[in-house]
Amino acid sequence: MLTPEYLQDATDGAEKIASQMHRNIMDKIIARMMSRIGRGEDYLLTATDKWQIMVLQDAGELLEDIQKEIADKTKKQLPEIKAAFQDAGIEALKWDHAIYEAVGLNPPPLAQSPTLIRILERDYAATEKMWRNFTRTTAEESQRIFINEMDNAYRNVVSGAVSYTEAVKEVLDKVTENGVKVTYPTQRKLSIEAATMMIVRTGIGQAAADISIKRMEEMEWDTILVSAHLGARTGDGGMNPTNHLWWQGRFYSRTGKDKRYPDFRETTGYGTGEGLCGWNCRHSFGTGDGINNPFDIDSIKKADNYKAESLQKRQRILERRIRNSKGDLQNIQTAINSCRDEKLKFELQNKYDRKADTLARQKKEYSKFCKANGLKEYAERLKVANWHRSESVKAMQGAKRYQAAKGE
Repeated sequence: MLTPEYLQDATDGAEKIASQMHRNIMDKIIARMMSRIGRGEDYLLTATDKWQIMVLQDAGELLEDIQKEIADKTKKQLPEIKAAFQDAGIEALKWDHAIYEAVGLNPPPLAQSPTLIRILERDYAATEKMWRNFTRTTAEESQRIFINEMDNAYRNVVSGAVSYTEAVKEVLDKVTENGVKVTYPTQRKLSIEAATMMIVRTGIGQAAADISIKRMEEMEWDTILVSAHLGARTGDGGMNPTNHLWWQGRFYSRTGKDKRYPDFRETTGYGTGEGLCGWNCRHSFGTGDGINNPFDIDSIKKADNYKAESLQKRQRILERRIRNSKGDLQNIQTAINSCRDEKLKFELQNKYDRKADTLARQKKEYSKFCKANGLKEYAERLKVANWHRSESVKAMQGAKRYQAAKGE
């Protein structure tokens, strides 16, 4: 059995690598954009045919650069994910083996079980395939963003719809606001970091579950105990698998034959996306003896799980806003560094200062919210790749300039 905290932290290494990749891709897109449209209005006002040829040439070079970046990060990412799977497999069986040994059973460790190792390798391979699939589409999406936004800037300036500086700022706003997303068949879009977190956490949870189930089959063990935690998702609020609060922290029958306990799969939805060990789920399970249950469900209910769930969602929103603002500032700074038109550079600096002020206000709001609701502030959740002390100082200076200009 894996704790919610273990599943929460298990993706840290993979997320860090994904965040670095996303940051580098954004830098490449914006730097190449500014090399094409950041040279001044006269340079932008060129013949349509020539412009399109130059943009397509740039797009081809950009695609090559991003493919190299993805290949580099994949070399680091796959060993990271594989190690996380191996650690999770070992950790998952610790709980189970303690109960088996208490009744005189002596199951072999993971490393000595070819069957369990094959299960772990199978689940890892599925997660690796998902990573490769979405990183491939990421490169294609990056190139598409570049071509579309270059065309938009050109049309807007040539048609006189907006000024040169406004056209560039609009393009930068679009790219900064949307970033590079992973698009699923359902058309749901997630950031590279969020998509990585979801596939790795889900993959680890499922691998640990598959191993635990197989070991129960080998030991002919039927009773299962599901973990519990405050703030569990409530789904539609009904007595069904979408409501994790309803089924968490209880004993179940693996086969459904022991009528003292509910049927494991039917009640929890194990094996489905919305149920136990499904999409981004932080619940786990292990062998149970039907007697010892460390999860105090009554206390969780008295603590008002719904309120905790609501507060956690709000905290995640505030944290995401701060991360997004930091990413926006990095994007604007990349544009400033790559800009050759002084007037545009001045406008971009003003834009940077305004966003820096927004970040300062968001950080204050986050601290105030956490303090008012007795929540821990998670500095690690506010981190973004390449945001060091120098970036923090630069942002604080920008916020001060903006406030001074407004007379605050």
